[in-house]
Amino acid sequence: MFKKLKHTIKQFLLRRKFGRYNHLFGKIEFSKDLIIGKNCTILEGVKIGRGVILHDNCHIGRNVFLENIEVDNNTTIESGVICTGYGNGKISIGKNCYIGINNVLDWSNNIKIDDFVHIAGPSTGLWTHTSAPMCLNSIPLKEKSEKYRPTAPIVIESNVYIGGNCTIYPGVTIGKFSVVAPNSAVTKNVPSNKMVGGVPASEIKSINPILNDQF
Repeated sequence: MFKKLKHTIKQFLLRRKFGRYNHLFGKIEFSKDLIIGKNCTILEGVKIGRGVILHDNCHIGRNVFLENIEVDNNTTIESGVICTGYGNGKISIGKNCYIGINNVLDWSNNIKIDDFVHIAGPSTGLWTHTSAPMCLNSIPLKEKSEKYRPTAPIVIESNVYIGGNCTIYPGVTIGKFSVVAPNSAVTKNVPSNKMVGGVPASEIKSINPILNDQF
């Protein structure tokens, strides 16, 4: 009973602190190490875990779970987005980005997303680990060694569009001014100025970001 009361008081004080210059709606769970700028909007059901930094004018939708992530100015994270992982990775999202509904960001290794990136929902996953070797070698889930659960970082350069229901595999870099078609599995690097799609994703065509009739 005392522990629950202590938690309630702590959350009340954190809400007053973070709500001074921001717009908070409904029940929100705050981490005491949250760093937040000004004019951010956070909707109900959001849970903020350790290692979260929100810069100015961010929008966080309903029922989002944030952890080990830094979000730069004017970026929107839609409802149902989950940050998950095991290890020491960090997620970095640049300015004026959009992370669509019900997407998953895995911080088992680093994810770096540059400015003006749109990742559509639903259910696009950026996965920096694979447990396939664990399955194939009968390794219990509790043993999360790099040997049987390898990780690799993901880099998404600026001005990239990724469609909904995509999977981005560990170790992939997507070059700037590129498009990933919906329902694609990106298993290898994507050069700049390319449209790719399919399972596994392959090049569809070269694109010129100045033109507007290519998509």
